Amino acid sequence: MWRSFPLRDKLAARVLSVVATKIRTSHGVGGLSATVGRIYEGYLLSSPVVGRGMVIFRDPNGRRMVTTAVRRVLTTSEDNVLYVETENSVYRIAIRDERPAAATATG
Repeated sequence: MWRSFPLRDKLAARVLSVVATKIRTSHGVGGLSATVGRIYEGYLLSSPVVGRGMVIFRDPNGRRMVTTAVRRVLTTSEDNVLYVETENSVYRIAIRDERPAAATATG
């Protein structure tokens, strides 16, 4: 059963390590897109907001993945898994770590 997910509570003042897998795309008529199944590992800095693109930072050099506008955020009974539907795709987001990302200081 699908239900809305109160992600804002889970992400309050946290940076979460996530694995986002693209599970569907609306690109390409009559065939699968080459990007379906692609995995994006990184950090989700804020909860996905309907009407805005979702951003996952992928490495310390600033590379990031930005989606088209989010349509809805859904989950099942699985803990730490949510689904984000955008204008063009659907992503399965697995939260790997609920602890804040460790900040590193350079000398």
